[in-house]
Amino acid sequence: MAKDSSHKATIPRDIGREPFSLPSTFSPWRGHDQFIDEEDISSSHSDGQISSSSRGTSRGQPPSYYPEDQIPRPPSLRRNPPFRHTNPAGAPWNDQELMLRPDDHGMQPKTEVVITAGDCTPPREERPAARRTKFKEMLSRSLSSTLLGKSGSSSPATNYNTIEEQPPGAPAQQHAENYPMDSVYPPSMVVGDRCSSPDDDSDVDLDELAARYERPPLDCNSRRDVYVKRRSWRFTILAALSVYSTLLSGLWLFVSIFQPRYGRGISSSDGWKMAPSTATLLCTLVAKTIEMSFVTVFVAFLGQVLTRRAFVRKAKGVTLAEMTMRNWVIQPGSLLTYREGIPYAAPTFLGVLALIATLCTMFYTTASDAMVSPKLKFGGWESRSLEGLVKASYANPFYVQKACSTPIDQKLDPENAAPSCLDVQYSGQSYHNLLSFMGEWHTIHENGTSTKDSLSVRPVGKHNLFDNTTMVSTWIETEFGDPKSSFAAHGRIVNNVTLAMPHAGVYSAATDPHNDILQPDDLAGVGEYSIRASVVSPAVNVMCVNLARDELAPLIYTRWPNARTELTDVPGQRIGVDDWFNDVPHPSDNEWLNRTVVDDIFRWGPKYHRRPPVFQLYPIDFNMITNTSVANSDAIYLLAKSGTIDDYTLCQLNSWVTPKCSTEFDVSGITGGYMRAHCEDPDDANSYIAASGNADAHSPPAPSGDWRNLADQWRLSMDLNGGVQNNNASNARIMTNLILNAPALNPTLPSMAEALAVLASSTLVAGSLGSTYRVAWQYAEMELDPGVYEPFKASMRTQQYTSSHVMSWQAIFYPVLALVFVINVACLLYVAFFRPGLVSDYTEPQNLFAVAVNSPPSAALAGSCGHGPDSAGMVAPWRVGYSAAANHYFFEEAAESKKRGGPADTARQSVASGSELLSPYSGRFRGANYDNYKRLSSSRTWL
Repeated sequence: MAKDSSHKATIPRDIGREPFSLPSTFSPWRGHDQFIDEEDISSSHSDGQISSSSRGTSRGQPPSYYPEDQIPRPPSLRRNPPFRHTNPAGAPWNDQELMLRPDDHGMQPKTEVVITAGDCTPPREERPAARRTKFKEMLSRSLSSTLLGKSGSSSPATNYNTIEEQPPGAPAQQHAENYPMDSVYPPSMVVGDRCSSPDDDSDVDLDELAARYERPPLDCNSRRDVYVKRRSWRFTILAALSVYSTLLSGLWLFVSIFQPRYGRGISSSDGWKMAPSTATLLCTLVAKTIEMSFVTVFVAFLGQVLTRRAFVRKAKGVTLAEMTMRNWVIQPGSLLTYREGIPYAAPTFLGVLALIATLCTMFYTTASDAMVSPKLKFGGWESRSLEGLVKASYANPFYVQKACSTPIDQKLDPENAAPSCLDVQYSGQSYHNLLSFMGEWHTIHENGTSTKDSLSVRPVGKHNLFDNTTMVSTWIETEFGDPKSSFAAHGRIVNNVTLAMPHAGVYSAATDPHNDILQPDDLAGVGEYSIRASVVSPAVNVMCVNLARDELAPLIYTRWPNARTELTDVPGQRIGVDDWFNDVPHPSDNEWLNRTVVDDIFRWGPKYHRRPPVFQLYPIDFNMITNTSVANSDAIYLLAKSGTIDDYTLCQLNSWVTPKCSTEFDVSGITGGYMRAHCEDPDDANSYIAASGNADAHSPPAPSGDWRNLADQWRLSMDLNGGVQNNNASNARIMTNLILNAPALNPTLPSMAEALAVLASSTLVAGSLGSTYRVAWQYAEMELDPGVYEPFKASMRTQQYTSSHVMSWQAIFYPVLALVFVINVACLLYVAFFRPGLVSDYTEPQNLFAVAVNSPPSAALAGSCGHGPDSAGMVAPWRVGYSAAANHYFFEEAAESKKRGGPADTARQSVASGSELLSPYSGRFRGANYDNYKRLSSSRTWL
């Protein structure tokens, strides 16, 4: 107590406000005696007092011992001494007690310093002594001679190079913990209170913090080498992922470039086919596995490069900014949330590569969906030979009647079942076509500003085939359709038009399974395809000529001499009797009936070998009559009277197939089919004349005699001959209102010839279904059962599920697929050939944490324990150090590591020559680890 009083009187009270030092993991508590000013200690004491001269002034000599109770403290810290030893004061140390410590405590002496701050933390209990054995006594004597047998001060160049053995009676000193390893960094200075609040359990007080740094990490003996063998599971899995990612990313790039089409392989058709939704899901799944394996392999590659650089002593080391590059790839959002390291890591080669890999990772699945996932896409135009089933000649009336679908068979109505069905079909389709045509003209008429006085630009007729395909006609031979030219040539109004329809048989050929064309139903109902068929097109010609009453007299039976007539209900009108046609001369080689002023226009008489028609009477205004019984004729005739002019109008209708056209057929599962006749285009390479290669392609078209019989059924279905009864039919009223009264086409109204051609277009469709695709009929029979497949040439393009992009701008994803493949190849070559095996990746969080917590603190990261490193800490270079004596790996600043490595450093590594006997591992492991570390540290790095 006297000593305590004397010391308290000589030491200033404000020494408690001086800074104190915490030891690092690699160094003991050093230099704390420097914070006690020598001038504050009295030089006159009793024998138990300590003189200031007993303290060594050099760094290598340990200072004198101060009793704990004589050290001045602040009032809050006076009750308990800040430094207490676990052994009683003055108890001697011996080698046996040193050696009897548990193995996990390494080489440190028995003395354990417990740093306390007042009563904040309880004193550490003394570790019970282990059981003494004869083997441990042998080890004790061995270490006593090698480690503890030296006395004297250490070299001034180092702090503590040896462990000094204390005399048996010497008091325990604060500097008794001299370890066989030097500090890597100077101790961090901490200024402030030495006691934390007892109410805050989350805070780590200074006593506990100091206890964590009280000894070197001799107990952190590395259990495994940093090398990862090629036969290990880690290397095998990484190599397998690299091969998988490389092969699949290469396949994805190949597929996106060559864009394969899968045909029925991916379709909704029956059989062993893959559904489109399944194919899309499978591609997305594979793309996701490529992305995941790519990220795994690239992050491993990045970690290998950085870790190897950290081992190389001559390299610049690794910065925290570079370590965060792996987070860019794994978590691309970290580029926005943690930007401190980007300016320093991004400009480097690895940084640029990591940014590229990050972008590829972000957009790879999107690129795969845009470039590889199967989607419906048109292919290029290709020439094909399609085949259509031909069952009859063009406009065969018997076949057309049989083709009409009706449940009334010949058993119920043997004579009229088929004609009745055909009449309904004709009337329905013809009137529908006419109403559509008139509706289009209605819009033009209401507008009132049309200038469509040329036939080639005027509206055309449309026809619905099977209620799902729109057939669009076209005007042909328009050079004969100008009334002005005809009036100049013939001196009368001539309304001559020719309407061509697409060949309806192309629809049958396209939908026939014989041609194996994917239909919209095979492509989830949304597929499309286009055909340009080199086939003939059926056409109808309507020529209407205005004649005066007298000019028409040779063709009116009631004006013939000796005609048998009778009166009608209309005053002044006479009509031939019921059998009037018996008075018409029968056909013969020299009988061509009467001559008219329009014989050359209609091509009648002996010159043309054609007979003119004869009508029963003159029709009254807004009525019309027909004649379909002219012998050996290929036409039907219609005589109409307009109420706006005095002249009568005589129309001739006939039909043929023209080789000047091609049939365009576009099918869509959404909008339906669209068929159009493309005619008289000199640039059309698909026309029958240009592409068929048949001998009849250049033959002049001949009017069809069968069509005249077909048209007879057609005119009956609509009662076009109603003028005989003066029935004032609506269809006649419409037609007669369209008769031209001037030699010009009305730009706001269709002409009568145009309307009749549209009305008769339904016969063209019915006559071409199942008919030949050629100009001439080449078979012996006019009707074939069950039919013959007739080939025709066509250009077509189809939609199939294709691994390709749809929009042109989507080609920007090509670099994503290409870069992923290139980086995968580079990583695979690195893993397989560049280095013999792998090393532990110190950029992985678990490895980084394990090494960091067993590494000494550094001033480069001072103040970063709370919020993390700032910009300066992000660019500090680090390398991996290794202590052979402790078999311990740790992080150190690259700049500091270059200052070490001299002879003294090598000597310190060999001090603990007997420590491997205390280690649970054999000394050969430490030797192998050191050799591997030496090989790594002396290698070169290229990234």
